[in-house]
Amino acid sequence: MSSAAIIGLSPATRRAFRALNIGALALAALLPALAVFYWLAGSPHAAFGPTLRLVGIATALLHLLPLSWGLIRLRACLAQFAAGHPFAPEGIAGLRDFALGAGASALAKPVAGLLFTLAQGWHGGRKQIALDISSDVMILALFAGVIAALAWAMEKAAVIADENSQFV
Repeated sequence: MSSAAIIGLSPATRRAFRALNIGALALAALLPALAVFYWLAGSPHAAFGPTLRLVGIATALLHLLPLSWGLIRLRACLAQFAAGHPFAPEGIAGLRDFALGAGASALAKPVAGLLFTLAQGWHGGRKQIALDISSDVMILALFAGVIAALAWAMEKAAVIADENSQFV
C-alpha cells in the first residue's frame, strides 16, 4: 500500500481523529497559557517576588513549549489519518515530531525543576538543589521513545511500499 493510498474510514473514526486534532490544538495552547497564569495569579506565590515569578514562568515553559510544539505537529498526523492517509510522509513526520516534543518535555522537566530550586536560593534563600525524576517523567520519556520508533518504522514501511508499488 503506497502512501498515496486512501484507507476507508467510518464517519465515527474520522470524527474521532478530528476530535483528537482539536484536543491537541487546545492542549498546545492551554498548557503554556495556564502555566503563565499560574505564576502571575499571585495567591499561591505571594511570597515570591517578580523575578522569581518570571523564573517560574521560564522554567515551566522550558518543558511545556516542546510538548506544545509536539502537539501542534501531531495535528498533521491526525489530519492525515482522518483523510485516510496513515502512511503519508506529512503524517508520519507529525507523529515523529510529537514523539520528539514529548520526549524533550519529559527530559526538560527535571532540569526545569532543578533550575527553579537554584533560583530560589540565589538571593539569600536556603541553598539547595532538587532533582525530581518521577515515574511519570520516566514513563513519558519511554512512551515518546516508543512512538518515535513506531514513526521510524512507519516511514520505512511507506518507502518500501512505494518502491513495491512501482513494480506492479
